[in-house]
Amino acid sequence: MIYLLKENRVRRSYIGGARIDRFYGRSDAKNGYYPEDWIGSVVEAKNPQYFVSKEGLSYVEEGILLRDIISCNPQEVIGMDKMPILLKMLDSAERLVIQAHPTVQFAKKNFSSDFGKTECWYFIECEKDACVYIGFKPNVTKERWKLLFEKQDAKGMLNCLHRFSVKPGDFVFVDGGVPHAIGGGSLMLELQEPTDLMVCAERVTPSGVALSDEKVHGGLGFDLMLDCFEYKNFTEEEAFSHFFVKPKQYNTKKVLIDSDITNKFNMSEIYCGEHMSKNFMLAIVVNGEGNIVSETGRKKIKKGDRLFISKGEKFNLEGTDFRVIVCEA
Repeated sequence: MIYLLKENRVRRSYIGGARIDRFYGRSDAKNGYYPEDWIGSVVEAKNPQYFVSKEGLSYVEEGILLRDIISCNPQEVIGMDKMPILLKMLDSAERLVIQAHPTVQFAKKNFSSDFGKTECWYFIECEKDACVYIGFKPNVTKERWKLLFEKQDAKGMLNCLHRFSVKPGDFVFVDGGVPHAIGGGSLMLELQEPTDLMVCAERVTPSGVALSDEKVHGGLGFDLMLDCFEYKNFTEEEAFSHFFVKPKQYNTKKVLIDSDITNKFNMSEIYCGEHMSKNFMLAIVVNGEGNIVSETGRKKIKKGDRLFISKGEKFNLEGTDFRVIVCEA
């Protein structure tokens, strides 16, 4: 089956969202505290200060939770026991706080989770000064990082990270444990393991929002949270080579990330023609409009539409200048 997914905006502590509104064709675009759209999510958002039941969970167009569709027969629908990925559209109007996410090993031990939060970013729109901060520079140690954290020296912590400018089409891979902060001024797709686990090195966002203790340490406490960061050092050249991934271009698709980089997920940009989901796919139309045709019917889709494509579905994309991002486990 191929399901259209409803928009699924999630509250965060940073400001953004206007670019998502414009991407979806709205004339009343505005920034606020709903700067992310979670696509194909079976994960509830962790917002300790603003808890909303079922926030973050995706619904299909018919009003049914995607989680419920999968849970009825996961092997048939997704080809595995658990949904192993989550796709987001993210619009940062301001710099996000410096943060890190757990590796699988750390998550199992300290969060009782089968998944960590390795992620990757595909940039769709970028302002001239858009950037990312990622990876520790040489000579950054846990002791130095702890001191800067305790002082809440945000400038000092940023200076410990490499800063890279980003432009549309750039692709960045962020393994668990890597310190990072997305700069303001970009719209991107984020593919990740299906959790909302993180620790934050800053207690106040750049726009002045104070984060709760639980949001900062993720429930770990202030001592253990520092172990979520992995203190691997990179030169600037090493960092760029390690984190920035070069896509592979083929006739019917462009592979953005695959098993050469990680065993956790794949992301590709596909074009008109025949395709098939090996297990399942999460997809979003990033340009053009046309039809997606399968044995279960024909759906007209356009830029901004989000889809869940079940296991083993053969489909054909018909249209002009039609580009769709698809994500698989």
